[in-house]
Amino acid sequence: MKKEIHNNVTKIFYMIRYIWKYTPCYMGILLLQVLGNALWDILVGMLFLKYLFDAIEAGADYSEILYRAVIVMVYRLILILYGKWIENIYRPKANLKLHEGMQTELYQKARKLDLAYYDNPDFYNQFIWAIHESDTRAVKIMSNLSDLLSSMISLLGMSAVFLAIDWIAALAVLVSSALSFFIRIKANKIKYQKMEEMKPLIRKTDYITRVFYQGDFAKELRMGDMVKILQDDFDKSMDQKISCAKKYAPGILIVSLLSQLMTTYLFNIGIVGYLVVRYMLDSDFTLGGFSVGINATWKLFVQVSRIIDCFSRLNEDSVYADKFRTFTELEPQIKNGYEKAAKFETLEFQQVSFSYPFGNQKNREVLKNISFTIRKGEKIALVGYNGAGKTTLTKLAMRLYDVTGGSIKYNGKEIKEYDIESYRAHIGAVFQDYKIFAATVAENVAGGEYREDQNMEITEALKSAAFCNKLETLPKGIHTMLTREFDEQGVNLSGGEMQKIAIARAFAKPYDIIIMDEPSSALDPLAEYELNKVIGAAAKDKTMIFISHRLSTTRMADRIYMFDNGEIVEQGKHEDLMRLNGKYAQMFSIQAKKYHL
Repeated sequence: MKKEIHNNVTKIFYMIRYIWKYTPCYMGILLLQVLGNALWDILVGMLFLKYLFDAIEAGADYSEILYRAVIVMVYRLILILYGKWIENIYRPKANLKLHEGMQTELYQKARKLDLAYYDNPDFYNQFIWAIHESDTRAVKIMSNLSDLLSSMISLLGMSAVFLAIDWIAALAVLVSSALSFFIRIKANKIKYQKMEEMKPLIRKTDYITRVFYQGDFAKELRMGDMVKILQDDFDKSMDQKISCAKKYAPGILIVSLLSQLMTTYLFNIGIVGYLVVRYMLDSDFTLGGFSVGINATWKLFVQVSRIIDCFSRLNEDSVYADKFRTFTELEPQIKNGYEKAAKFETLEFQQVSFSYPFGNQKNREVLKNISFTIRKGEKIALVGYNGAGKTTLTKLAMRLYDVTGGSIKYNGKEIKEYDIESYRAHIGAVFQDYKIFAATVAENVAGGEYREDQNMEITEALKSAAFCNKLETLPKGIHTMLTREFDEQGVNLSGGEMQKIAIARAFAKPYDIIIMDEPSSALDPLAEYELNKVIGAAAKDKTMIFISHRLSTTRMADRIYMFDNGEIVEQGKHEDLMRLNGKYAQMFSIQAKKYHL
């Protein structure tokens, strides 16, 4: 138990460090509010109340009572104004600063982490929790801590006052509050166990709900029979949720009844009854003491309840804080080198082998003893069926992953010796699963921040990707916004047009090596033929690596490598491989009939 509390406190304070880092005044401002509210509960809620009733009972001067009441009212007004300032002015601004700082840090962390992390489902869980909960959870932690501190100060102060007035009633309240504390802890534990059992069922029903309201699934739902399967899954999950609720209902009922009995009988009948009897029989027990006793009975119970709630919420916060901490403490396994990469001359693969560290291909060799060399200006084609290892090899070449066997050398040196940013600056890539961003054409092609003096380079890059005809139809040219995510005047492109934007990125900068992974997969054969001619002309002096299933692109290659099951099974020029009459020739002949090659 001690260890668990220590771990939770450590996790909570890890998050507080970020609040201090980005909004250093936040804690001081909340602490001032905590102290002000605690003093109100002790000085006004109890001591002033006692003075007020005793003064009235003793027939004191009403002007003196009124004077003190005005001071109390002014103090309360100051607390209210201060609270409203925090709520409506300071906190929104501070929360935005905290959001900006923490999210920026998370984005930078995500970009630095290895691509391999994205093959790990646990990484996604941590990342999603961190992104969605980091700053809001930090704010909740501060709010819960301030509530806890306020309740504890109030509890201690009011207990001291109550003990001085009636130690028997005060002791009874504290004992019953302690019992209530343990009952609530037990109740929270049962609810937590129930929620843990419910979580996978909630995720499943939430997923099915999303499928029905998201437009991405609308066509498939109407054209297939998935609705019945999803509905059956939903019904089963709901039945399981009902069974789970029934399982925990008796335990929740028992602790709820115990808690209610503690409140109703011990407080309403026991302690309150005792105070009434004492006031009637004990002439030294003043009306002020009686009123404080009644007030303190309920306030102490409320403070204990608040403390229990705060502990419960902080325990939940610690789970989120742990996810955030786990994510922020992840470190790249791909270590940076120190050499600055010079202009490209050669890229050598020497007995390269690779196994993915996560996912359904974990520990399975997807590449085995790959060896060949690419020289400046060469056009290389990597061909083969899905899963043969072609794309994985280019990811290794870009050092998105590190080899698990063998080595890759750039200009004679292992790529691990180079500064990663410096090395990747020589490689442009069009990925098979390319993405278009909700930004302008120019920003999409530039791959980031765009400057006005880049107009010529952007236009030439689009020309190299055979996008010029479409560009002429865009309302604002290269400044046209793509997608309508944030702009109703934005343009939605076809799959082939988006692919050309992605291809243009590879020509927007003076890369030495251009990797094209299925560069024309979204195009029909005729458009593919035209695009290949344009790309070939634009990249005549560049080193290019093509990955393709459709072999119309391979004729222009200086060398073709046929991959099968992670190995190079054939290599040579198109004519040589056709004469060999092996797997490449078989694959090409099948496509030749289909596309009239």
